[in-house]
Amino acid sequence: MSLTPRRPPTRLPQYLAALYALMIVYASLEPFSGWMVPLPGTPFFLFAALPRFIRSDVAINVLAYAPFGLLLALIGRQRPAVRLATAVGVGTLLSLAMESTQMFLPTRDASSADLISNTVGTAVGALVALAFNRASRLRERIAQWRYRVFIEGRVGDFGLALLGVWLISQLNPGIPLFAATFDPSLELTRDLAGTLLQAAQSAFNVVGVGLFLALLVRQRRHVGGAVLTLIGFALAMKGIAAMLLLRSAAWESWLKPGVSAGVVVGALILMLTLRLPRPVRTALCAIALLSSLVAPLLAPDMWQARAPLALFDWPYGQLLNFNGLTHTVLVVWPVLASTYLLWLAGKPGWGQRSRASDVSDHV
Repeated sequence: MSLTPRRPPTRLPQYLAALYALMIVYASLEPFSGWMVPLPGTPFFLFAALPRFIRSDVAINVLAYAPFGLLLALIGRQRPAVRLATAVGVGTLLSLAMESTQMFLPTRDASSADLISNTVGTAVGALVALAFNRASRLRERIAQWRYRVFIEGRVGDFGLALLGVWLISQLNPGIPLFAATFDPSLELTRDLAGTLLQAAQSAFNVVGVGLFLALLVRQRRHVGGAVLTLIGFALAMKGIAAMLLLRSAAWESWLKPGVSAGVVVGALILMLTLRLPRPVRTALCAIALLSSLVAPLLAPDMWQARAPLALFDWPYGQLLNFNGLTHTVLVVWPVLASTYLLWLAGKPGWGQRSRASDVSDHV
């Protein structure tokens, strides 16, 4: 009788939900300055007159909180009604805390309409998660694919969660593909220095993100397909977001020469490094990710600049938060990913994983 090895329970929904909650907090409270006590006589926002519902704001709030509700409802093995109630309760409490705190930010507007929209978004996401849980065959196939392709346990789950956060940040089309910052100089003149800096930033990001994914893959035979899928998926997300959010004039010059050259050079370097031993790839990945932040330091205007709102064809109030969030995530992500890699490098047996993968490819 053969015993099927038991899969460890996944923590991926927990990690993604925690990281997504941090992103909601940042987007809700940015710019974290200008705090002041509400004027005397100002009612608590829940007791103020119900504001007018603006369809664009409602849609954005629902879409922003739906992934959070989905992730929350995927956690645990309780009955569906319990998971639904827990997800909606946590989403409502988080939204209530953010709206209450916004009362102390003159640049933000605490609104019961936003609270209602956020709660509805959480419920919608939770219902999608419950429907997914009922599709047992689909759920089992995804689980099998996850454990067949990627490393197991909490180590793999947290790495995949970090990769998911990077993918979400690619939804900002104002920042070029595989870049961490916006380069304002290229909007005016395409000077050689600016083009080279942007190419270097994109190349370092392609190598760093590609190697990061490769380190999460179990067997070397799956690495090429996984990396190509990631690059293609990121390009598709960026392209769709650009067509939906950018003005036509901005869309025509969205994929700049420096970015194109950097992606090509980075892809060639990535192909040459994928067959190196795992410890070497780990070190090169951290170096490439941190180097992607060094390139903009040579041009301070790139480091501080955010994609100008004039590029976008969308309500400006929402884009201020969206721009700030994605800009911060793309700057902080290489540091978090490099810290994760250093932690991996210190784990016993990490260097032997690549040898085991090579052997399993031939079994």
